[in-house]
Amino acid sequence: MDAEQFAWREIIARVFEGLDQERDVAPAWLTNPATGRILRLNYLFPQVGLAIRLEGLRSRAQKAPEDERERALRLEREAVRERLCAEHGVRLLRFDIYEEPQRIFRELASGLAWSMRQVAKSDKAPEEKVQLLEVLRRARARLEEIQRRVHTSRDLQPWADLWVDRAYLEARQQAGPPRGGPLPRYVLHMRVRHPDFGTGRVVALADDNGDQIVTVRFDSGEERQFLAHLVVDKLRPC
Repeated sequence: MDAEQFAWREIIARVFEGLDQERDVAPAWLTNPATGRILRLNYLFPQVGLAIRLEGLRSRAQKAPEDERERALRLEREAVRERLCAEHGVRLLRFDIYEEPQRIFRELASGLAWSMRQVAKSDKAPEEKVQLLEVLRRARARLEEIQRRVHTSRDLQPWADLWVDRAYLEARQQAGPPRGGPLPRYVLHMRVRHPDFGTGRVVALADDNGDQIVTVRFDSGEERQFLAHLVVDKLRPC
């Protein structure tokens, strides 16, 4: 299990509770004008103009370190992503999930402080402004409370476990009635393809009342969990 990725996803989910969020989204306005490629954000909180980009997701999955050309292209993409966000009034927070946790907490705190200032001086209706400021105030309090409990990367494991529990619960809540006929059976390390997320590898399996909860690490570095009977037509071996 990639403890750092799971842990920071859980921490972000808890800190930003109460705000509308779009996860692993590629908004049409975030299009690289030089290539036409739509870039992605791991999190977008449109009510408060905040976005998060998790970096380092592929570092442990890559077979070889990136060469100078790959690094230059990646940095160029990141610069375009940040510029387009700024042009659309969005503050982009970027951090490597393997960095020292306190630096990441400082980055998140800076983003929340920025959002509070933006909301306070916005032309939103007074009632909406007061409500959003209170949500952001609670978010800062939760962040500070978690920060007091996480000092080094070793302290992240409990939060990673909580994220796995959350993902399993979400998968169950999204489940509909099982389809007729045999359910697909995935096996550990199987290569699979998804129409939205591309190719990846099955990295974990769990039983859920005769169904399978399938964890896939896609080649992009992103990890997703699915209930097998819900993705029988989408998640295919390759």
